[in-house]
Amino acid sequence: MSEKLWQPREDFIPVLGHRGIRDKYPENTLVSFDAAIALGCDLIEFDVNITKDGVPVVIHDNKIDRTCIGHTGAVRDYTLAELKTFDFSADFADTFKDTKIPTLREVLELGAKDPELCYNIEIKDYTEECVDKTIALVREFGIAERVVIASFSTNVLLYTQRAYPEMRTQGFPPRVMNNPPMEMYDKMYGIGVPISWGERNEEEIAADVAFAKEHNILPWLFCADTEEDVLLCVKHGCANITGNNPEVALTTLRKIGKHQ
Repeated sequence: MSEKLWQPREDFIPVLGHRGIRDKYPENTLVSFDAAIALGCDLIEFDVNITKDGVPVVIHDNKIDRTCIGHTGAVRDYTLAELKTFDFSADFADTFKDTKIPTLREVLELGAKDPELCYNIEIKDYTEECVDKTIALVREFGIAERVVIASFSTNVLLYTQRAYPEMRTQGFPPRVMNNPPMEMYDKMYGIGVPISWGERNEEEIAADVAFAKEHNILPWLFCADTEEDVLLCVKHGCANITGNNPEVALTTLRKIGKHQ
């Protein structure tokens, strides 16, 4: 386990690559994650759904419409074999044509090249099956100490906390979740605080960070893709920073002595 990630320090703010390097590569694909690892991201963030034949795959939406070229429908409408014949290069088809959807196993195999790499895994298929299969693979790879399980679903987080108490969990502020019980926050490790949804409201950001700290939860701010955004995160006492182009955060933090 990388202690520098889990023990907050004044001189170090970890950086997460959002879906790899989403601004430059097809999101949630092996080429995107490989680039984020090579860049020096401390964590990679990605999303898990389940195929028709029960395989955990890494894709943000429950449907393939946005990121797949030429096909539509729910991830659960297709088997893994069918999905593997599709092109998931989306907005980057000119450069990364015929990019494949990765399985969770493939992403963890890629991540194994960096023994210090940590993972922010968001459960997008809101079922116990998705949680169970995700954590089974995490355990198989022996990386539970380097993983945080995230979700916007209260039920997913409560189930994870109850069934897998050894796992770190990350939710979001009460204002963006569906009637979350306070007991969930009592066992939570991190809270994702949005800084770039709609019109920026610094009072809202400050309130979300204050809520996190009052409950001894680390405030994880997202997504910061300009130097101004990164410095805003630092100003509000972030415990880490997520970026669609994490190079910006890494460069800015190194400049101010907050990242090696």
